[in-house]
Amino acid sequence: MKRLCAPQVSAVVLICLVVFTGVVSAQTVPDIRVATSSAVAPERVVSNEPVRAFPYLRLWRGFELKYVGMFSADAVYRTTSKMTVVTGNSPGEGISPAGSAAPSNRANEVPQSMLISVERVVEDFEPPGHAQAEAQAHSRPGTLRNQFLTYAYGHPSVLRTPHNITTDSRHRLVISDPAAGAVHVLDPRGKTSFRIVAGEGRRLHQPQGVAVDANDNIYVADSERGFVVMFDRSGNFVRDIGNFRGEPEYASPHGIAIDQGAGRLYLSDTPRNLVVVLDLDGHVLRQFGKLHDGTGFGEFDHPTDIAVNHKHVFVLDRRGTRIQVIDLTSHQISRFDLTTGVDMMPNGENGLGTDQEGNVYVSWANNGRIWVYTGDGRFLCSFGEFGTRVGEFASPGGLWIDSANRLYVADSGNGRVQLFQLETTH
Repeated sequence: MKRLCAPQVSAVVLICLVVFTGVVSAQTVPDIRVATSSAVAPERVVSNEPVRAFPYLRLWRGFELKYVGMFSADAVYRTTSKMTVVTGNSPGEGISPAGSAAPSNRANEVPQSMLISVERVVEDFEPPGHAQAEAQAHSRPGTLRNQFLTYAYGHPSVLRTPHNITTDSRHRLVISDPAAGAVHVLDPRGKTSFRIVAGEGRRLHQPQGVAVDANDNIYVADSERGFVVMFDRSGNFVRDIGNFRGEPEYASPHGIAIDQGAGRLYLSDTPRNLVVVLDLDGHVLRQFGKLHDGTGFGEFDHPTDIAVNHKHVFVLDRRGTRIQVIDLTSHQISRFDLTTGVDMMPNGENGLGTDQEGNVYVSWANNGRIWVYTGDGRFLCSFGEFGTRVGEFASPGGLWIDSANRLYVADSGNGRVQLFQLETTH
């Protein structure tokens, strides 16, 4: 019998894969195009410096924003590219745009089920149901086919409309994705990424706000069930918070945040216009806002998001147009209205974040821009615009700024998360 050499074996395997799948041919070479943007030019662009290979933006005196990378729709982390641009405007400072349009995601040309995802799937069903692992017989040719297709066409899209974001001590991103019915836990190294599946019959129904404690346990606000669902760092269910004998204690929680040092959980119960402070066992410590009988301390109007830094708790309310400030001893101290205009209408999808200096960041879903204020409400700058290129956003939702002043933006309309580094230059 004639023995084939290695190159001949490889050729035979490739031909078999082509015939078997019926989708790989000379006519289906991936089509890589450059995305175009319909973004409106920023209000004022001033640049007295040469274009740099990587984009950066002067936000205000002594503070810069630099693009770092992004998690694309396939949940793969990609670092800086020379095909980038950041735009914005800032009072008293110049802006240095760089680069051009980034490559767009190529169209799906094979069934998504044939591509291998970077995420491990975690499912946890409500009692009395239980998870059942279905036996899947994968033949060796089928496995080789899927590996080849994934190599040729990339991983399947898993991010749909990423919204709220936080990070844990291992720099993994925890992202709620209501449209996908999932909470994604993404490792930039791609080693421990997984997806907690949400939906009817599962522990988690409709994910909204996310937070992590000092032990990397994951907390998810379930706006449909009226609970906060707690998982461990691997995505295993631990317990419900706000579940009193099967009945929810909250109408529809949206924003949550954790003060890890004090072990405090802050929760916005949006329909009831309440902000609740709990310990991590779920015991209520304090409540802000008027109850139905008119009693209570403080007053909120449709609170949707919460952010905590080392000094204050910031609550975004009045459908994304006002900030209320609470100190860490749970005393309400101030409030301020945000700039509004024709393209800055109230929107409950606006996101909120705060950096290590106590500045406040608000993403405006209507116009694709992010506005920055001091902790007492003084406007500092805005950046971004509507579009698909780096530094541009479509319906940006949640924001998160970690302890290293790295800014994460849920670019919801583009199905991705962009990462930026906030740096001081003095």
